[in-house]
Parts: sequence; structure tokens; C-alpha cells
Amino acid sequence: MDRTEENRQEYKELQRRVKREVSKAKQKAYDKLYTWLDTREGQKDLYRLARQRDRDGKDVQQVRVIKDRDGRVLTSEESVQRRWKEYFEELMNEENEREKRVEGVNSVEQKVDKIRKDEVRKALKRMKSGKAVGPDDILVEVWKCLGEAAVEFLTSLCNRVLENLEKAYDRVPREELGYCMRKSGVAERYD
Repeated sequence: MDRTEENRQEYKELQRRVKREVSKAKQKAYDKLYTWLDTREGQKDLYRLARQRDRDGKDVQQVRVIKDRDGRVLTSEESVQRRWKEYFEELMNEENEREKRVEGVNSVEQKVDKIRKDEVRKALKRMKSGKAVGPDDILVEVWKCLGEAAVEFLTSLCNRVLENLEKAYDRVPREELGYCMRKSGVAERYD
């Protein structure tokens, strides 16, 4: 209320002290978390939490309204699942007319290897602490403190994603995909 210079200085000093204390408390909490995650129980709880978040993300019950082709709301779980299946079958099997590319673009002859553990290790080291890496909201520190277990898990996950991608491109016209990859300078061969 009293905005004198002396009060302003006192306020700034108190603000600095509070920031320091908050920073110390945060560091202490992180240290406690890291210590706990190094225990067997901590790792079990972490994996349990990750599995639960994965299940929650896949929960079909989160979708409130699904309509059939005629716009009628589907209410039974079976009819909703049947409609999703129908929708994706149509989406993935739809053939579109595309114009042929006649422009000459050089092919990139390069083998694309699977993701290696050392690449994942380097990526984890470069990640900034205190940031969430995606929709799972798992902090980078969690992955870092899991050490080699995280490296193995993430390497396996990334390589499985590459295999999904490989299967997804089975339905894309090869000529169009090849043209786009050559134009962008991306290797076309995946081994």
C-alpha cells in the first residue's frame, strides 16, 4: 500500500528470497523423485503410469457422438466400432486419380538404417530438462533417469513406428511417393 523506495527495495529483496527458496524446494523435490525412480517400486509405478496413460489415450469411450452414413447417432458400442471399421476401410482403400509426373528429378540412392541405441542416447542428452516431449506429458528427466532401460524402450518404439510407416505407404502410389521423396532429397530405400 505504501509505495516508498524503501518498501519497494524490501519487496524486491523478499521476492528474490522467495524465488531462491522455490528453486531449492523444486530441486529437492526432483532429487527425491530421481531417488525414488531408482528404486524397483519407483520403476514399477512409472511403467504402470505409462501403461495407464496409453490405455486412457486409446479409450473409445471418450468419443461422445458417432454418426452413421445417414447422420443418425449411433448408441451401441458395437455399431460405433463397426462404423469406425467401415470408415477406415474406405479411407485406406480409396484410390484417387493422380496426374503423372514427367519432371526429371534424380533418385537418392541411400540405404536408411534402423534407429540405433547410440542415436537415441544422443537425442536424450540434447533434450532440455523440464519439458514434456509429447501428449503423454512424460518429462524428459524421467526418460533420462531411467538410463539404459529408456534407451532400449525408445529405440524399440521408434523402430516399430518406422515399420508402421512402411506398411502405411503400401497404399500410396509409388510413382507419386518416389517423386516427392526425390524432390525433397530423401532416400527412397528402407532396409
